[in-house]
Amino acid sequence: DAWNAMYKEHLGIEPDSDIHGVLQDVHWAHGSFGYFPTYTLGSLYAARFDRLLRAQMPEIFKELNPSSFVAINQWLKTNIFNKGRLFDSDELCELITGKSLDAQDFLNYGHEKYNCS
Repeated sequence: DAWNAMYKEHLGIEPDSDIHGVLQDVHWAHGSFGYFPTYTLGSLYAARFDRLLRAQMPEIFKELNPSSFVAINQWLKTNIFNKGRLFDSDELCELITGKSLDAQDFLNYGHEKYNCS
């Protein structure tokens, strides 16, 4: 009830049931609030790694086909997966890309995807 009240107060939305409100996401229902920042960080890292992959293999995304995914998977194995837990996320990002994590690659990705100006 408190969630729905705040939802209405702050967003002007009044769900007709918990299925359409607080319980629409399994994370809320079982209290896993800490996952949301990890999803954001994952998106930031993915955008940074995607930028590097596209710079190193620009032809790979021109026409995706099954062999493209083999090449992408090999790039991931070579550059990321084989490092395992040898480095923390920030160290790995800097090792692979030469830069610390920031939001710019993710912002660029969003602008390119949605053709924002």
